[in-house]
Amino acid sequence: MPQPSGWGAGNTRQTKSPVTQHMDRLEVRTGIDLVRLAEFQHSLQDGGEALLRRLFHPSEVQGASVERLAGIFAAKEAAYKALSLPKGDWHVIEIRYTPDGKPSLAFGPEYDASRVVSCDLSISHHGEYVVASVVALLRA
Repeated sequence: MPQPSGWGAGNTRQTKSPVTQHMDRLEVRTGIDLVRLAEFQHSLQDGGEALLRRLFHPSEVQGASVERLAGIFAAKEAAYKALSLPKGDWHVIEIRYTPDGKPSLAFGPEYDASRVVSCDLSISHHGEYVVASVVALLRA
């Protein structure tokens, strides 16, 4: 029996739907980081104000607890992994919070975010640990 045009062996469609036709030009990237609060707090005590200035944007530090700073640090680490950014300039990414507490990534002007289609961030605190995860959809 003849097969309809566009069908291959096993009746699989050979053309792409409008939804998936552009998917081959996108890539999903993930990054995750785990921070132990006691170690992070010790690092902050040793590094003092200089470390705070090096790692965090002023808006991230203002009124933040050690737990919040650990979450922000983990989020930045996860973002650097997901976006394959070279470490060094920690101010390229700023972690912001919505009024209801949801964290998000903001990119500084020195980062070309034109490849970023979307970027999701999750930060979770549990006992002595903080974990952050970033899932990014990038143009290939």
